[in-house]
This record gives sequence, C-alpha cells and structure tokens, in this order.
Amino acid sequence: MLSSFCVAAASCMLTVRWQDSHPGHISLLLAVLPVHLLCKTAVLQGNRHYHNLAHLMSMFDFIKRVSKAGISLVDPAAVDWAVWFHDIVYQPNSTSNEPDSAKLAGKLLLPAGVAASTVQKAQRIILATADHHHLEGDADGDVVVDADLSILCAPLQRYSDYAVAVRKEHAHLSDTEWAQRRARVLKGLLDREQLFLTDVGKATCEAAARANMGHEWRLVFGGSQLTANTIDEADTECTEGEDAAASVSSIGPESAAELAAAADAVQCQC
Repeated sequence: MLSSFCVAAASCMLTVRWQDSHPGHISLLLAVLPVHLLCKTAVLQGNRHYHNLAHLMSMFDFIKRVSKAGISLVDPAAVDWAVWFHDIVYQPNSTSNEPDSAKLAGKLLLPAGVAASTVQKAQRIILATADHHHLEGDADGDVVVDADLSILCAPLQRYSDYAVAVRKEHAHLSDTEWAQRRARVLKGLLDREQLFLTDVGKATCEAAARANMGHEWRLVFGGSQLTANTIDEADTECTEGEDAAASVSSIGPESAAELAAAADAVQCQC
C-alpha cells in the first residue's frame, strides 16, 4: 500500500508535469486531481496495487522519451487527459473499466471547459487501451497505448513487481483461475506480430517485453508464478522471449481452446 508521503510526492510530480504541459490551466488540474486521488491510489482504494499514480508517472516517463526522440504530439492535452483518465474507473472483476473511464472523463472535462474535440480524442484513446489496438490515423493514440504497455519491457525485477501487484489486484481469483487467465493474456500478447506501435517502442521495448513475458509464461504454464524467488530461475536473454513465443504458438488447438474456455468467466487486465 502506498504511504501518504508517496501519494503526496507522486501528486506533486504529476502537478509539475501538468504545469509544464499546460501553463495557465492549474485550476483545471486542481479540480480534477481529487478525483484521481480518490480513484487511483492504494491508500484510498486497497485493490490498486499496480493501477495507481506510480503507473501514471511511468506512462508519462515513456511519453517524455517519445518526445525526446523527436516525435511531436498532435494534441498533447488529449494525450495527457487520456493518461490521467484511462484507469480512473478500475474494478478488477469488471469488463467495462475503459468505457466507464471514458464516460467519466467526458462528464468531468466537458463542464470544466476542455475542448470537445480534445475530450472526444482522449475518450477514443482510453477505449484503445482496453486491448491496446492501433487507432487508424491517430499517432497520439499509439503513444498512449505503448506507454500503457511499457511496463512489459522493464528490468526483470521491476517486471516481477508488476506481475505480483497485478496478481494482488485479482486476489478474488484462486491460483488456478489466475493462472488460466494470466496464461491467456500472455499468449494473446506473445502471439502478436508486433507489440509496440511507435518507433520508440519497437526499438527499445519489443525484445525485452517478449523476454519478460516469455519468462512469466513458462512459470505460469508450469503451475508457478513470477515472484522475487523465481527471478533467478531463468536466463533473461531476449532470445528467450522468441523461444517462448514459439512455444505459445505450438500449443495444440484443444489445449488452447480449453485455456480460452476456462478463462472466459474471469476478467483480467495487464
């Protein structure tokens, strides 16, 4: 659980980020920030072990890397609002977190005076983070989607912390239910031809993300889970991610169908 100090520090850093991106609009931020503190911190909502202010800060760090690489955002305000609101509604057992978050974004931002076109774009991007798909003709959306997935390419220790935190958010599931759903999520990601949509994501995240997920896949499929005690069990070379992707693709139709059927009743988000 985040301490009050960590919440205050994270809120301060996000406020600075806002002032840099939107000078002169601090009053609008202050009107919305209490909603974030209510909905996004583990201090006030105990199931937010991963989807919290630290996750927002990590996403903004990735967006900053994209900007440093010379990629200009078309609508920076829409990108910021999409990040701030993409998980503002988060219930681990819900299948409508993103639609509900997009709806709440409109409910709060439009009356506050944010341009309708910016709000609508932010809402589209929020919806895209549900399955991390490409928005045709919207490079800003690709940046946010990649930022949301950027935890996948973190150093293995941090990736392990993320995996453990997400498991805690789904404490209502049995170990068997969790393993079935998590395996399905990992398979879906590893089966993609390309995980990341931006040039920065492709160049700096793709291989490491596949290595991390490959490591977790082998543990989950073997009946274990990624923890601090299991980090040292596997070689973390990037080729492992490729090997894991191949092993996932080799699952027979019956076992893949069984995996999907067993997971249908369980909601899980990465």
